[in-house]
Amino acid sequence: MRLIKTLLTVLILAVSFNVSAQKVKLKKGNVLVDGEQWLTYQECGMFDGVCSLYNSNESEIIFIKLVKIPGEEPRTQSNPDGNLVFTEVSFLGKDLKYEIKGKTYKGIIADLYKANVVNNDGSLNDEKVNRLIEKYGTAFSDRLNNTTIIINESSNNGSGVNIKIGN
Repeated sequence: MRLIKTLLTVLILAVSFNVSAQKVKLKKGNVLVDGEQWLTYQECGMFDGVCSLYNSNESEIIFIKLVKIPGEEPRTQSNPDGNLVFTEVSFLGKDLKYEIKGKTYKGIIADLYKANVVNNDGSLNDEKVNRLIEKYGTAFSDRLNNTTIIINESSNNGSGVNIKIGN
C-alpha cells in the first residue's frame, strides 16, 4: 500500500511539473514557446558557436556565444586539454552579460523566456535582465581576469627582482 502511495505521489508531481513547463522549440528561424512565436533567431544550432535572438522589429537583442579557453581547468581523462567551456549571454545595447556552464542554447533560451527578460513590445526588461545577471554573474571571466603578481626578492646572484605573473 505504501508503494502505491509513493508511486501516486511521484506521478502527481511529474504531471504538475510537466504542465507548468513551457515547451521551447527552435524551428525555421523562429523561437516557439508552446507553439507561439516569441522571438526569431539566427544560427543557434548544435554546432554553431553563436546564437542571435531578434525581436519582432528584427533588432538583435540577445547574443549568446560559446567560449572555450584551453588550459584553464585541471586536465582530466575527459578533459585532456584542460578546456574551460562556458556560454556567455549578452544583452545588446545594455552592455550587460552573464555566464553559465552546462546548458544548451535551447535551455538558455527557455531560461530567458521564464525570466521574462523580453517585454511584449520586444524591448529588454531592465529589471529582469539585472536579476538574471545578479543570479549568474560572470564568474568565469572574473576568475580569468584576476591576475596575481608575485615579487620575489631572492635570486641566485643576489641582484635584481624576480616577477612571476599568473594565477
